[in-house]
Amino acid sequence: MATTERFRYFGVLTGDIIGSSHLRSTQLSSVRASLITTANTVRDWKRGLVKGELEFFRGDGWQLLLTDPSMALRVAIILRASLLAQGLSDTRVAVGLGSIDETTSEGKVSLSMGQAFALSGQSLDKMTQYFRMTIEIPKSVGVLCDWLPIVGHLCDSLIRQWTERQAEIVRIAINPSEPEYEKIGRSLKPSISKQAVAKALAGANWHAIREAIHTYEGTPWETVLRMHTSVNQRRLSLERQP
Repeated sequence: MATTERFRYFGVLTGDIIGSSHLRSTQLSSVRASLITTANTVRDWKRGLVKGELEFFRGDGWQLLLTDPSMALRVAIILRASLLAQGLSDTRVAVGLGSIDETTSEGKVSLSMGQAFALSGQSLDKMTQYFRMTIEIPKSVGVLCDWLPIVGHLCDSLIRQWTERQAEIVRIAINPSEPEYEKIGRSLKPSISKQAVAKALAGANWHAIREAIHTYEGTPWETVLRMHTSVNQRRLSLERQP
């Protein structure tokens, strides 16, 4: 059964697994399984947040659709943290924010189309070797579209420095409930003290990343993107006038 989504705003994450050609088939399967497991963890963060399933394409590519664009940065980071924590691999991630105004197939992200998909896919294709994460919004939004990719780049520069242990602890800390350090320590096997958790998070520059996440999530994306749509509609209306 198909549904039509019009003038709603989404976050689309498109990525590819780094170094996939050097992975054995069993290793690639483990990487994919980790991404799926993490997507299911994200699904529990907020009811209806993940639309459909995380899907794979072209062997090492994947895509995830979020109904809340404000959660996209947190989700992108936990996907990478989960892979790095297991020492499996890493993934590039391109986040696209925008509308989906085409008919979409329930549970089948790969059949969906729209602005958010185009922005995400195109930004992944043009990503250089220097970065593994970026965020794109429509150019007509204004100055936000210039600095938002840089937020992704700067977070990426910190993520690349993580040890497996730091990534493992960030993977737990990044839950929107932001669990206490003592609880994080108890959830690890073997468990560690809250002081050890604090030290690991400080070494991972977690506080800077968390600040970026909070600022990103505090941005009224629905309003920002709706203004872009309204401006475009007025421009098109004026262009059609005789």
